[in-house]
Amino acid sequence: MTARLELAYLGFEASDTTAWDRLLTQVIGLTANGQNVDGSLAYRMDEFEQRLFVQQGPADDLCALGLAAYNRAEFDALCGRLRAAGIELQHGTPEQLRARHVDHLVLFKDPWGNPLELCLGLKISPTRFGSAVQPAGFVTGDMGMGHLIVVQPDLDAATRFYTDVIGLSISDTGAEEWGGIVLSAVFLYANPRHHSIALAGGVPAVKRIAHFQVQVPSIDDVGLAWDRTRAAGVEVTHLLGRHTEGAYSFYGRTPSGFEYEVGADGYRVDENWRQRHLTRFTLWGHHAPATGEAPAA
Repeated sequence: MTARLELAYLGFEASDTTAWDRLLTQVIGLTANGQNVDGSLAYRMDEFEQRLFVQQGPADDLCALGLAAYNRAEFDALCGRLRAAGIELQHGTPEQLRARHVDHLVLFKDPWGNPLELCLGLKISPTRFGSAVQPAGFVTGDMGMGHLIVVQPDLDAATRFYTDVIGLSISDTGAEEWGGIVLSAVFLYANPRHHSIALAGGVPAVKRIAHFQVQVPSIDDVGLAWDRTRAAGVEVTHLLGRHTEGAYSFYGRTPSGFEYEVGADGYRVDENWRQRHLTRFTLWGHHAPATGEAPAA
């Protein structure tokens, strides 16, 4: 049975938090929500107090992958599976609970050292979310904050861990040659979003993740984010295109080197979804920009 979880929040350790703030607030359209008790910077994208945080540091990489359980039974069940698998759990301190804006928290690592966190009780902000940059907001709700692609050195073993222990289910698998390498991927879901986490093999392990994604309500919102990305001089890494799971999107480069994706649409999955093996991840587009192509000023 698929565990009932969602991607609750992401945390990044960044050497240039000012550049991250510009990207998140002026280009993607999240809103700043002050400084947390641990010094990290909080960002909102819906009714919750925090969906993403950035902390100062040299790693320029993922420092927290937050999963939220839908209820206490799911929270306790996952903790039990983690202990049975020999995974060490660290219970969140009062300061960590405040920094993550949650009621309950355990921190752990997957067998390859990726920093995961399980929470319950995301705090709702007393103020309504509103972004002057992205007034239509973001698609979250019963699908969590979006998705991310985690780079794994052993795709088969990672798939077993994330399905058997974490409790995610496979929506699709696939393999495609991109830029001279064969990229293999396993797409995992625990709610109606086609994938909250995808595991990638065959990718040089420069960073823990390849990209994270946020979903906006319409193709026009993608286009507006595209214009903001180019006007801000942010590097576009993949041009506009349509994925085989239905999402219309583009990719840009974060100040930490990995990518972000802004997309609309995308399939919803349920118990009737029939798993596919994809031989391509994009129906059309998502090409790399031509050499020498510069963003609009």
